[in-house]
Amino acid sequence: MPISAKPDRYGFFAFDGGLLHQLSDAYGLGPLTGFRPVLLDGDHVTLIDIRSQTSRKMVIEAADGSRLFLKQIPWYCETDTLTLASAWQTQATDAGLPVPRILRTTEGSAWYDIGGSSFTLTDYVPGRRYAGTPRDRAQAGHTMALLHSTPAEVPAGPAEDVFAGALEHIALTPDLTPVPTAALDLMRHAVHSWTAQAAAAGWGSLTGQLTHGDTNPWNLIYTDTSAALIDFDNAHRGPSLRDVAEAVLSFCAVRYRQDTTNFAPCVPGPVDRDQAADILTAYTRIRDLTPQERACLPPAAGAVAVGLVCLGLMRGDYPQDLAHSLAMWATAVPDDMTGLLAEACP
Repeated sequence: MPISAKPDRYGFFAFDGGLLHQLSDAYGLGPLTGFRPVLLDGDHVTLIDIRSQTSRKMVIEAADGSRLFLKQIPWYCETDTLTLASAWQTQATDAGLPVPRILRTTEGSAWYDIGGSSFTLTDYVPGRRYAGTPRDRAQAGHTMALLHSTPAEVPAGPAEDVFAGALEHIALTPDLTPVPTAALDLMRHAVHSWTAQAAAAGWGSLTGQLTHGDTNPWNLIYTDTSAALIDFDNAHRGPSLRDVAEAVLSFCAVRYRQDTTNFAPCVPGPVDRDQAADILTAYTRIRDLTPQERACLPPAAGAVAVGLVCLGLMRGDYPQDLAHSLAMWATAVPDDMTGLLAEACP
């Protein structure tokens, strides 16, 4: 979840034959036939840049019919984050987890600078988009648990605290869009309260874990048997239950605008208990939550909710007249999560 403001100009460039040759040479790929800016999913054809405007993405097609996925590294992803994310994703792939393999250049780099931007190249993962089924949600919970329970040797940083991140989102929001001060103050006060609550519950003992940082429905590719987790741009050190909180909220409360990652212009609803149970039941079959994590999950979910609200306001997904209602929704999330845990993970 980005905290820094998006630049006015992105530096996107036109893909052409010259760039294909540069990629082919950099990765030792042999002949490439073209870039495809669409995803095919059954009867659906999705323009990738419409689906998500975070960074440019393209499917690379080789002469033999094979496909790779080219993705521009987002503006907010710093080198230390990219180093950690690449190491984690590589080790997850080596361990057989459902994560796309990162290709390395002939010089051994996990990313490549081209046209003034940096890109990663991964295996193309065939599958389908989120269909809102219980199986999809169970697959998401299963894949998250596998990732969280597999040891990885990655760099010590960067570290991120979900509560500090929420406060940074609150601070950035009025710089980008006029939001009523009362709504921001309501969320700020709540975050400070949750920070103290989590600290008392043992939050500090969880900081050595790893978190993907963006576990929403669109960052998984679904098949009949499993789901692959993609887009590690927000990976960092911090309690992995932050992923659980975001998954529950983004799958089971937040609403999206048609076939995009943008939020629909309405206040998210309460967490759907049945839908959330699909995720949590599958997750805890692989990796049970510790007592400290169970105590910390509700306040952490509140901080994640605040981050989502601020992100939606900054992007213009949410109209300003919803700011107070959005703040009220976010501050109610911890109580909602406490009730959910009592039902789904007694």
